[in-house]
Amino acid sequence: MKRLAIAAAAFLSAATLNAAELNGLSAADVKASKIEAPAPVLEQVAAEKCGHVSGDLTKMNLFATASRSQLISHSKTEAEFQEFIAMWKPILEKFGMRVVSTEYKHELGILKYESPDGKVVRMFLGDRMNYDALSADAMKKEQHMLIEALEKQGLTPVAAFMIKNEIFRPTFNVYYLTQGDENADHEVQLRQLKNGDDIDFDLLTNSVTLVEKDASFSMVYIGRLLGFKGKLAADEAAMAAKVADYKKFLLENKKEFIAAKVTKLDEPFVVGEHTYRYYAALYFFQ
Repeated sequence: MKRLAIAAAAFLSAATLNAAELNGLSAADVKASKIEAPAPVLEQVAAEKCGHVSGDLTKMNLFATASRSQLISHSKTEAEFQEFIAMWKPILEKFGMRVVSTEYKHELGILKYESPDGKVVRMFLGDRMNYDALSADAMKKEQHMLIEALEKQGLTPVAAFMIKNEIFRPTFNVYYLTQGDENADHEVQLRQLKNGDDIDFDLLTNSVTLVEKDASFSMVYIGRLLGFKGKLAADEAAMAAKVADYKKFLLENKKEFIAAKVTKLDEPFVVGEHTYRYYAALYFFQ
């Protein structure tokens, strides 16, 4: 067991360690970018049965973050937001969405849409995955793997871009449709679990769809949002009590327990006057 993970378990509070799904962009981030490149070249990918749009994304005002039934643009001017609308409105309409309103204020543009069947657009950003950022072929291979996984699970890809801007290291993303929920944590989404500790993949295979074991501590999957908590204890009895208490905590907070794995440490871990000999990894749905 990694000493870093054990130390984290010793000092963290009962708050869950959530897997991050999306790096949000602020207006300040956009201002910091000095690249003024042309709009992305959009093309239909005939080889994909869903006909999603693809191309290079170089202007960050065209980068859409997805929340509820809306797409958000961090545009510096209203003209930039109009450019965002001109790009995204046809994409949404192609997949049965209807734009119902747009609003621009304080360098933030919001495009709201509706779907006849309750579908929403969601986005997965690949920058936290492990890949060769200097190889365009390697990134396209990873992106294609994600698109195929979405299709197999009945989630329709709508757009996929190679992102070329100094805000990010060279990376890529995928936009797709899924069934919306008032709590986005409960939606079936393409996600990544990456919390710094090694993952017990075997405990999760029946709860989510594994897309890629990105590393021993990173997993790309399709499903509801996973949560993770590490616990330390001096002996087996104390650990059993801690696991039981945390399961009760999850139930009280309307979160679903999945599984736990208890292991004996190779060497005791000492923090002040406390000596820990057992470690538990607990997994649950948020």
